[in-house]
Amino acid sequence: MRFFCLFLSLFTLVLVAKAEWTPVFNGQDLTEWSGDPRLWRVENGVIIGETDTETRKTEAPSFLIWKGGKPEDFELKFQARITGSNNSGVQYRSCVIDAVSWKVGGYQLDINPQPISQGMLYESQGRGVICENGKQVKFRDAPEITNVLKTNQVDLSNWNAYRIVAKGRQLHHFINDQLVVDVRDESLKNFSSRGVIALQLNHGAATRVEFKDLLIEQNEKTKTQESQTVAWLWSNQNPQKDEKVFFRREIQLPSNILNAIITVACDDEQRLFLNGKDIGKSTDWANPPSYDVTANLKPGGRNVIALECTNRHASAGMALRLSITLKEGERLNIISDGNWKCSSEASEGWNGLDFQEGASWQKAFIISQMGDKPWGNLMPQ
Repeated sequence: MRFFCLFLSLFTLVLVAKAEWTPVFNGQDLTEWSGDPRLWRVENGVIIGETDTETRKTEAPSFLIWKGGKPEDFELKFQARITGSNNSGVQYRSCVIDAVSWKVGGYQLDINPQPISQGMLYESQGRGVICENGKQVKFRDAPEITNVLKTNQVDLSNWNAYRIVAKGRQLHHFINDQLVVDVRDESLKNFSSRGVIALQLNHGAATRVEFKDLLIEQNEKTKTQESQTVAWLWSNQNPQKDEKVFFRREIQLPSNILNAIITVACDDEQRLFLNGKDIGKSTDWANPPSYDVTANLKPGGRNVIALECTNRHASAGMALRLSITLKEGERLNIISDGNWKCSSEASEGWNGLDFQEGASWQKAFIISQMGDKPWGNLMPQ
């Protein structure tokens, strides 16, 4: 009941709390950003990205990545202009694929001279074009155009005002206060609920792109979940070869669940149970499987996630994320953290709802955080 009350209080906060507009650029330097110093600089309160055919040449798109967090539901507004025939864009709810080469993939508002591409929603390193300028789209397995929007074309060499509104599965792009893209992303596999913001400088023809007046408004949901890093768990800090550990976590869920995906990794072997049902097993910790467990949950009631994990070598750890999408588009994440119990032995029914944990079930030990060695980031946000 304590967990359920806590969840309700957080859920109420999600619905009503909004933060102030805050700058994501200090107007002076790039201390809050990470990017190739050859290509990005600040002049007169403006972020400038520039390529040429000599010292500033790039063979692939290069991104300037904001280090201020991984926003979920938010509004981002900024002004931008481009000199040259190339295009640019702003990534959001994206992931850093390679921090060394500043490679990013995910949702992008496209700043493109082609009329059909102005402000379009493009998923780099993913599905490609999701919604073109002037369209309302519902995307599940493929884009479905549900309406046509009246839009005006703009001259990208002038300063234009852009705005991104991301709320749950609803994604809106505006140019000069005009809605140009309206998307509901219903993909179970590819929908992204949170991630980094980054500015794109494209390869190819020499170009210069400028950004200024970058402001963000985040709700408290993003701030609350920012600290929810998936942890690697075990029963102790000195795992033994061929050691077996059983894990349990009881959760109380809301009734308005749309879908639920569990991703789980274990060095070296794991078998996953949900409410006593065998969901699947894996012996490949480097490639964590994901399971659609929507049909296995009990909406509005108690649920139990349980794992049987085995270590075969020196290091050991279990990491898990249950991502639940609610019908209103909000997200709830249940992760491996200090709230889990574990035991080196398990009696009959240990993975079910009616099991009573005895003295052998202790609080799980946090080995490390997701992204730390020796495993790396197997579950990027």
